[in-house]
Amino acid sequence: MTHYTPSEIAQSAIKIKNDANGNPRYYTPAYFFRDAQGEFIRPKYCRKYTGKRYGAGWVFTSYSLENDIRDAIEGAA
Repeated sequence: MTHYTPSEIAQSAIKIKNDANGNPRYYTPAYFFRDAQGEFIRPKYCRKYTGKRYGAGWVFTSYSLENDIRDAIEGAA
């Protein structure tokens, strides 16, 4: 699915404002998540980023970002 490791994606994630319940949220650029043909895919357990500040990407609500990214990659494969 992706040639980036979960730790590389987690290190480049940007912390954004917490959700309404106080849970931490992280933005990751869309280009980290592509299939074998180079098409963008939506990883599991995330939402589409709808803000304008960072561009196309995904938002993970997570207390353990690297593990959640790993699960999302394994779930999409």
